[in-house]
Amino acid sequence: IAVLPEEGVDLDLLTDEQLAERLKGGERRAGDLLMTRHQRLVARAVCEVIRDLAAVQDLIQEAFLKAFRKIHLFNPEMGRFTLWLTTIARNETINHLRRLKRSRLVLSEDLPPREEASPIDRPSQLLSRKETWSRVVGAIRSFREPDRMILHLRILESKPFAEIARTLGQPLDTVKSTFYRAMTILRQ
Repeated sequence: IAVLPEEGVDLDLLTDEQLAERLKGGERRAGDLLMTRHQRLVARAVCEVIRDLAAVQDLIQEAFLKAFRKIHLFNPEMGRFTLWLTTIARNETINHLRRLKRSRLVLSEDLPPREEASPIDRPSQLLSRKETWSRVVGAIRSFREPDRMILHLRILESKPFAEIARTLGQPLDTVKSTFYRAMTILRQ
């Protein structure tokens, strides 16, 4: 239920904490004003962690979206709104880097072996990689659904978790926990 703004109140005169309280009450203009006030602050917080300009804009948006979704958790007695917001921005950026690192790790570890041998490969190394890959594919096939499909889409097709969740019609957290549980079993 949206709370209507009080008549005659100039939102520009309110503190960040007062605007956050109004945003908690559903007043969207308060959120717009907080974004306008702190876009540069959030950009600086993101740029302290990452230099990829293409990712910076997305991460700024993600930080504000997360802050607004979690505004009910903001407690002015625990600290200033700007500190809370920059913490969210930094954490979102660090999580982004972790996801990148994880996806690169999955891609590099789980790609099928190259068909052509490099000059430094010995035939036994190439055979060993092919055998390992065959064992991984065989192990994935031994899982029951939906674990098998999640492993297949993530490892063999390198699909992001969000896409797998949409494809299977399951919650994102369910897909992730299923994947990591199955990976633990697969590694054994």
